[in-house]
Amino acid sequence: MLTGKAVLGAAVCLGITLGPFSNLTLAQTPSAPSVQQAKPNSEEEIRKEIRELKQGQEAIQKELQEIKKLLLAKEGATRPTRPDKISISSRPFRGNDGARVVMVEFSDYQCPFCGRFYRDTLPLVDKEYIQAGKLKYVFNNLPLDDLHPVAFKAAQAVECAGDQGKFWDLHGRMFANQSVVGSGDFASQAKAIGLDMTQFEKCLASGKTEAAVRAGVAQAGSLGIQATPTFVIGLVDEKNPADNNIKILTIIGGAYPFPVFKSAIDKALAEGGK
Repeated sequence: MLTGKAVLGAAVCLGITLGPFSNLTLAQTPSAPSVQQAKPNSEEEIRKEIRELKQGQEAIQKELQEIKKLLLAKEGATRPTRPDKISISSRPFRGNDGARVVMVEFSDYQCPFCGRFYRDTLPLVDKEYIQAGKLKYVFNNLPLDDLHPVAFKAAQAVECAGDQGKFWDLHGRMFANQSVVGSGDFASQAKAIGLDMTQFEKCLASGKTEAAVRAGVAQAGSLGIQATPTFVIGLVDEKNPADNNIKILTIIGGAYPFPVFKSAIDKALAEGGK
């Protein structure tokens, strides 16, 4: 009987790759082979075993390809198709309400990368596009509960501030003071911007704004967005500018530097004809 080593050596000589069979031991080599041991048709036996191994490998590869096809078909059937539009109805925004280009941010008040975007990149976007009336900037919530335990409540607090017309005031303070947000001390931030504390605390305790926050999470999920910050850049329908369903042009996942946003916004402006 041939050893695995003999088969492998012959396979190499013949230019055949045995793949997953390369670790097989076909037989144990006798510790003291007899000098008189006959080796009839040894070359033919080697070739036969190699052919059998090769045929087995081809059969396994064929089966794996079939399994791959089944898995891909199943994945395609279960994966939802990403919408080509996003609704911005009822969400707070900054900039020109009539701007053709819209950027929607999905964010988390405890997310350090979201804080970095707010501090480093948003001011540049604001100066060049929002203040110039070229871009409508919309905010939506995507608190990552598993990573940031108070982010959902922070989002509710900011929505409650919106009930008093001070959404952006508390929004800004949350990102500027993320260490305070982490402690769950929303009251000090609310007082700092002059909110009616009785109304604010009642709103927060009642869970009144929970549905608004969950709607943001659901919308992000429908778009396949799972990380923060993520930005959706799109166009308002030219024929129906009152339509709050915005055509999605691109999605930017991450707190990239300003040039990345500039490139995407400029491209959207060019497509929008402005």
